[in-house]
Amino acid sequence: MRLTLAALALLAGCGARTEPADLGGSPIAPADGGVTDAGIPGVDAPFDAAPACEAGTIEVAYVLDGEENLYRYDPQTGQAILLGPLSCGDGNVAWTMTATRDHAYVVYTDWTIYVVDLATLVCTPTAFQAGQLGLEDEFGVAAVPGPSGDRIFYYGTPSDVGAPILAVSDTQSFELTEVGSIQPPPPAQGGFPVNLTSDGNGHLYAYSPLGLVQEIDEGTGNVLQSVDTRVTSTATWATIAYGSTLYLWADTEVFGYDLGSRRRTSDFEVGIDAIGASAVTVCAGP
Repeated sequence: MRLTLAALALLAGCGARTEPADLGGSPIAPADGGVTDAGIPGVDAPFDAAPACEAGTIEVAYVLDGEENLYRYDPQTGQAILLGPLSCGDGNVAWTMTATRDHAYVVYTDWTIYVVDLATLVCTPTAFQAGQLGLEDEFGVAAVPGPSGDRIFYYGTPSDVGAPILAVSDTQSFELTEVGSIQPPPPAQGGFPVNLTSDGNGHLYAYSPLGLVQEIDEGTGNVLQSVDTRVTSTATWATIAYGSTLYLWADTEVFGYDLGSRRRTSDFEVGIDAIGASAVTVCAGP
């Protein structure tokens, strides 16, 4: 995500910086090639994160920058590999993105959503219509796989309510169903808008540019914990839940953050102004 012109200038998170590991001469190089709420459509099946893989599974993270360049990123080493530029949105500015095993979903500032084939980077407009449930703009999105198909969760503030809600849709109709209000709501200053992400167990995390992280129950919208990480952004921000660690991307710097101990675990200056990111579980072998 990126801060709007109306947002206040914020101080970036500080700390010792670590340069990314060597990628053969360049840090950015071209690359080849359980919820049980039965009343919520698409959310009544247990979470099923891992595909059936004979060779096991691995996590892969994808990152989109402010120029619509898509990268594969290793949060543990700080390595970023350029996959290529996207050509979506009809000239509109990209706001954020999320990903599944095979597709990325990119939100633009005309509040359309495009689906991107991760193998070819071909973009296709989706059926999503802004304004559903009053969510007109500045919403965060997080894709979550499940046995009945992928779902996308939305964290935004309805124009007629003024307090944020959690909603969900499938990836075919993109019709929103409200999960519930965010309770307790974030502070009026610095708690919204958020970048939304999910981990390998289907847990949702919302990260605001003033450093607030909320862990959210995907079945109710209730906030399970709220942490002031003090990792702030001056312009763009994104989040990756990778393994047991959250990676908070503030401007061009990435901080590993352990919610249990409430401390930073790593710090990389990557040089990429990420507006959206997502880690997905894929098969380790062919």
